[in-house]
Amino acid sequence: MIYKKIAVTVIALAISSFAAAADFKEGEDYLLTGAAATTSNTGKVAVTEYFGYWCPHCNNFEPVLEKWLAKNADKVTFDRVPVAFSTRGQNQTLAQKAFFVGKQVKSEKAVDSTMFDFYHKYGRIAPSFRDLEKIKADPIACNIEITKLVDRAEKQSAQANRPFDIASVTKYLTDNVCETDNRGWSLLKLGKEARGNIRNVDVLKQIISIAGVNTDKFEKRLNSFSMDREIKNAGIKADTMGIDSVPMIVVNDKYRVSSAKGFEHMLSVVEFLVEKEAGN
Repeated sequence: MIYKKIAVTVIALAISSFAAAADFKEGEDYLLTGAAATTSNTGKVAVTEYFGYWCPHCNNFEPVLEKWLAKNADKVTFDRVPVAFSTRGQNQTLAQKAFFVGKQVKSEKAVDSTMFDFYHKYGRIAPSFRDLEKIKADPIACNIEITKLVDRAEKQSAQANRPFDIASVTKYLTDNVCETDNRGWSLLKLGKEARGNIRNVDVLKQIISIAGVNTDKFEKRLNSFSMDREIKNAGIKADTMGIDSVPMIVVNDKYRVSSAKGFEHMLSVVEFLVEKEAGN
């Protein structure tokens, strides 16, 4: 009787899982790209993320994606394509080049983390402080400044009827300002000077240097034929796949999945499509 109950439960779970997967529909949860499917000799399914360092959603998605990739490393091959939607100024196009510089010198992780931190951590925090050198030299002055900022932010949140966690915000600012390391101070200073954007090649060069990459040949890399080719190919791929927002994931160059319904839903759909392409 126990075995019978277990068998029934297993069958019920399998049916439930299949039903959930079957709920994913073309046009609602994913779109066909219209491109030819990728073929692989590895037996794995190709998964490509289209992203931008400047995109806050991409920054939030990064740790979620890392965990998912670790769990699915035996099933998928992974690649990333940096996207630039705006050609006004150099912010997004130089961010694209940063990715390919990191790839060329095999320092992808260091460049990734430094670029995301510049845009979404230190670049956002820095403008709130008038004198970074003063608070760097005086921890007490730093804590006083943070208290003032938190008080002001709490009042603004109360006026807008938004929830505000004083303890979490205070800890975040303390960890990333008063108690940050040399890398953090460098990004804070640069973030304040550049107003949180990569306005020119010099700003990008400083970010790459902070990431620990030798910049002796930086300009040469940025203006090389191989860089031009990478940027051109990234644009062609994005256009071919119909990328109109980021982060976006493409499975086997065949299916496009957006994050419009949340990261969890996005990755569930990707898993469904990976299984579908693997023939499972």
